[in-house]
Amino acid sequence: MSKIVSKSWIAALLILWYLAAGIGSFQADASTTGQASDSASSDVQKQAKFWVDELSAKPGYKSWQGTTISVSPLGPGTHSWLAVIQNTTQASVGYLVIHATEEGSFQLGEYGTGSYPLFNEQSLQLSLLQLELIYKQIKAERVYTHPLHAAWRITSKSRVHYADAVSGEQLPVSKDDEWNQTGEDNHSPPAGLTEAQAKVKKSTVIPSFNPYGRLPWLTKAPISFTDQKYSALLKWIGEKKEIRYTVESYEGKLLQVWSIVGYDTWEGGQLYLALTKEESDDRRYMPIDLLTKQGKFYR
Repeated sequence: MSKIVSKSWIAALLILWYLAAGIGSFQADASTTGQASDSASSDVQKQAKFWVDELSAKPGYKSWQGTTISVSPLGPGTHSWLAVIQNTTQASVGYLVIHATEEGSFQLGEYGTGSYPLFNEQSLQLSLLQLELIYKQIKAERVYTHPLHAAWRITSKSRVHYADAVSGEQLPVSKDDEWNQTGEDNHSPPAGLTEAQAKVKKSTVIPSFNPYGRLPWLTKAPISFTDQKYSALLKWIGEKKEIRYTVESYEGKLLQVWSIVGYDTWEGGQLYLALTKEESDDRRYMPIDLLTKQGKFYR
């Protein structure tokens, strides 16, 4: 089983060199660079601003204060948007994924903090570098089912590649059928907050830690939750206990391991856990309903 690893500083320097040199070209579809329609963009922008303003007053979100929000369609065949949060220097400091609901409202699918949001340009360039496509004419598009199933779909001539939407690491998928088959519950409503004016009841952030510092998924049974409010889990996080989350994807070909580094609870009972794959301040907040369904937690 393979695992996604963090970007090395050497790869980062190579990417910067390629970007500065203007080497390589690609054709991006509308879901990569295009903006949403004016009416949809305006409504999504308003909802995104409410959630950003609400979170910016909480621990771990100070960089969200005084920011702007850029909204674009998330991917083909979805009614979803990526809202990238930028500071006054146009640097990314976070993101939101927002879905349209059948009732005509919006749902907060996931959100995150840090300089490398979902579908960041650096992850795409790293993918092209690793795939040896940096000099080639390619087409890149976003594909997204849920927070644990998000990737760049890269085509060069007749070949298809999938790469992780955050790290840029190549995924063990080489055909569209394989990607579609692994998109568990493709037609189910995504998990997440739907109350447009909900407030954050509690926000907790703890220091990040190396998820591979211990390997409890090899030696221990996963945590069994006994209540719907996850009281024990939240208590352990508050006490800075090391909790790890694992999920197997693509018929067991990929094991993702995350550190749990905080949580947000919203009015109405929605709980988002903060996850990271390395010792970093970058965090991705995902609904616990999705996480418990897709993977396992370990102490």
